[in-house]
Amino acid sequence: MTTVSPKKLLNSLVENVEMQITKPNSNHQLLLENLNKNKIPKGQYILSIVIPMFNEEETIGNILERLPKHDKIEIIVVDDCSTDNSLKKIHACNHKEHIKVISHHKNRGYGGALLTGIKNSRGKIILTMDSDGQHRPEDIYSLIKPILNKEADYTIGSRYKGTYFYNLPVTTRIGEAMIEKLIRIFFGPIVSNNQNGFRAFDRKMMHIFNDIKYQGFAFATELILKAAIFKYRIKECPITLLDRAHGNSKIKLRALTMNLFSCLIRYFLKKLRMHLFGHQKPYQNVF
Repeated sequence: MTTVSPKKLLNSLVENVEMQITKPNSNHQLLLENLNKNKIPKGQYILSIVIPMFNEEETIGNILERLPKHDKIEIIVVDDCSTDNSLKKIHACNHKEHIKVISHHKNRGYGGALLTGIKNSRGKIILTMDSDGQHRPEDIYSLIKPILNKEADYTIGSRYKGTYFYNLPVTTRIGEAMIEKLIRIFFGPIVSNNQNGFRAFDRKMMHIFNDIKYQGFAFATELILKAAIFKYRIKECPITLLDRAHGNSKIKLRALTMNLFSCLIRYFLKKLRMHLFGHQKPYQNVF
């Protein structure tokens, strides 16, 4: 009789579950049906999907193949000066002609890559997701549905409202909980998974991308604070977050922590000035 260790049994179970949740589901069909109901002029887009990429040759192809396909969906990949075969994987995709690739000649960081993609997007709703394989394309409809239904202006995917398949470091959870409390106390919204890059927003929010101060991973928190200051409706949506199967996280914890607290202080002072001297009007010129 063969004995299977608990660790191998657990890993096998997780792999089987991950295989099931990455299969196409009804969410794509619901999304496409919703898009078909919206009448817009030819050549315009309802949804822009923006994906920043830096050395993700093992995952980018699979993500692109699983994205929903529709003539009202725009797909933008921003290559942040990758040094591996990531671009070749994109060119090998079955629908490469529908993918817009923008290349940086110098690495600008996570936020910088997103800004480039957002600046070049044309959709009424813009969605961003990571290229490391942790975000499921099958969850896209969950994020844009509240915006389509006019229930939210800005949605953020949350592993705490959904599911995640990896051991979450205690330091990560403590850090997110601290940021969550500070955002709630000083800015109002409750965002438990405040560092998640899986988000969507209405195009009317484009002005908040002016004068971005943090182009690294603190970019995510900066967007939440700016959205809160301008009183946009923020909603967390359940998603399934997978373990990173290839490569390593590019987050530098110490630098991120310093930038997060700097960001919170900066925007609390900005909010205070706006309260004392009057509400600041949104910028008219974007980028």
